[in-house]
Amino acid sequence: MSKKNKQKLSQSQLDRNKKISSLKTMYFNRFLMVRYILAVMVFASFFLAFLSWQTFTGYAASALLVFAALPMWELGNMYGKAEPSVKWTRRYYMVQLVFNCGLCLVCWMAPMSSVLPFFADVLAARILATVLLAAGGVLCVLCLRRLDKIEAGRDKQLARIRFFEEKYRLQI
Repeated sequence: MSKKNKQKLSQSQLDRNKKISSLKTMYFNRFLMVRYILAVMVFASFFLAFLSWQTFTGYAASALLVFAALPMWELGNMYGKAEPSVKWTRRYYMVQLVFNCGLCLVCWMAPMSSVLPFFADVLAARILATVLLAAGGVLCVLCLRRLDKIEAGRDKQLARIRFFEEKYRLQI
């Protein structure tokens, strides 16, 4: 085999490897929103735990931080997998949603110094806390809906992935 044919062969193999890498990235990016919102939730839980330390809210936020390690591991290890399992991610978002809704109710029923000690016990603080917690709840619902679409195969990204697989005759 001549040097030119070897170079062509290696170039075609290189192109194929690039396409397979692109395909793996496309599968990985189906969960992009879920990963970013998980990062937001982890940082929010960290600050809530830090600012509310030695209260029930601080302990609950710390527990959420520990629990968040499972979906972080799960989402981080899905590169190169066509059909990853996201059971811990789904559970985390459900628990986070329940936590946000529960804390929303507790903000209106208990003194703010016992729930969120960094807020004053005034109406504006209760409204601000409720808005922030409700926004977190909406993000959880959006992630759960996204996970449902991905598991059912109804997300737009999957159609693009299938087209790419058929066009280049690839599988991972």
